[in-house]
Amino acid sequence: MKKVGLVGWRGMVGSVLLDRMQQENDFADIDTTFFTTSQTGQLGPDLAGEAKPLLDANDVQALQKMDIIVTCQGGDYTKAVYPKLRASGWNGYWIDAASALRMANDSIIVLDPVNQSTISKGLKEGIKTY
Repeated sequence: MKKVGLVGWRGMVGSVLLDRMQQENDFADIDTTFFTTSQTGQLGPDLAGEAKPLLDANDVQALQKMDIIVTCQGGDYTKAVYPKLRASGWNGYWIDAASALRMANDSIIVLDPVNQSTISKGLKEGIKTY
């Protein structure tokens, strides 16, 4: 089971994502950890089983334990954390709603079904930033 970290899940974009994930029963297939930039230690949502304490979204060591990180936190967060995480040797999937990485050479914009072939090709080629 993949370890998935969710950052920025309380905002408008993140809350819509969580609702959709619940509707699709996505939480049954992943081990979810909720991260926060402002409420570390408080209990997170119980959407993915029993509520667990929220982890610090700026803690690179905690983020490194995730296979996949999905963030709706915004571009400033991405610019601050993403480079540190990659520099630490983390080789997981980073899925980001912010625009900060959209034009990066090693990033693919997800517009499924518009560019499904590009997404599939990127996955085969080892692209890990979306």
